[in-house]
Amino acid sequence: MQDMYSQSLADLEQYCTRLGVPAVHAKTLYRRLFKDFDTAPWNTPGLPVLLAEQLRVDMRCNEASIAQESLSRYDGTVKFLVRMDDGSLVESVLMPEKKRITLCISSQVGCAMACTFCHTGRMGLKRNLTAGEIAVQVVLAQRWIREHASWREERGYPWFASISNIVFMGMGEPLDNIEGVSQALRILSDPLGLNLALRKISVSTAGHLDGLKILLERFPKVSLALSLHATTERERSQLMPINRRWPIGTILNYLRDFYQQRDGDSCLLVQYTVIRGVNDSLDHADRLVELLQGVPVKLNLIPLNEVEPSRFQSPEPESLERFRDHINAAGVRVMIRYSKGQDIAAACGQLVVNAEKRKTSPLSEPVTIS
Repeated sequence: MQDMYSQSLADLEQYCTRLGVPAVHAKTLYRRLFKDFDTAPWNTPGLPVLLAEQLRVDMRCNEASIAQESLSRYDGTVKFLVRMDDGSLVESVLMPEKKRITLCISSQVGCAMACTFCHTGRMGLKRNLTAGEIAVQVVLAQRWIREHASWREERGYPWFASISNIVFMGMGEPLDNIEGVSQALRILSDPLGLNLALRKISVSTAGHLDGLKILLERFPKVSLALSLHATTERERSQLMPINRRWPIGTILNYLRDFYQQRDGDSCLLVQYTVIRGVNDSLDHADRLVELLQGVPVKLNLIPLNEVEPSRFQSPEPESLERFRDHINAAGVRVMIRYSKGQDIAAACGQLVVNAEKRKTSPLSEPVTIS
């Protein structure tokens, strides 16, 4: 059986056409699935009997659930442990801000990139998530927001508040799962689906050039975030093994050409994790500025979120500010971004799951947050 959460609107329209029923019913199904969060849309009144009966035979809805939720005492961030219906576990993170609600989602169970400072990389890659398993993380979080009035009210959100931004910065390298992510983008951006503009969806990559070319060919308007983290090929290869296959010079040359053709209507988000004594000197700052020449960028400096066991340490605040000011003086748009949810291990590089230590609680019976 196929997972309905993995179907684009075009897929469902084709399905209706093959059955000989009007394709307009696909829109009804899609709204029921992604607007009303109906997990049995084939029971919708008014559907042709043939369509409803065949859907019960051919389709199912992924029975993913929130197995555990953790609320940050400091910033209202909520980390979800999501259990897919095969038992696989991934994490997603809901991040409230004044004018938006951002959800960080996973694209893989684990990650194959093995970046030395990232906790997720220690899991290794278990498997790719399907498009439906990516989309259902958003559905679960939307339902959670709807069901938790106190969380909304404490942050001044109206009753109809919903997720406004998506970042593919959870577990996994999104472009290592390009087909699943591509289909998920179609679902997330469909007006009858989750209705998020592509510019409000940011796909992060460690520099997967093959996937990058496919992504930007299919979705040139999607926001892109590049995880850089080093300023020389040698240093980056030590921190990020992917650099041995696709050197950062090659990646940046490709992106330089891409953005020059965009006529200044978008920019590249560059993420640079600052690690004490590793990549935080003023020489590194100078090389970073030189690397980014000719690319329209917004540079986020992320102080390392320490995890155990690790030999790496966060930078001293004074050193971090000096690093930022040096780059800013060179004319690069730069800011320090402190990760949300650090007290619940929801920050960048901290997402990891251990199935043996988790307990399941279905979304229909939300865990009480204390």
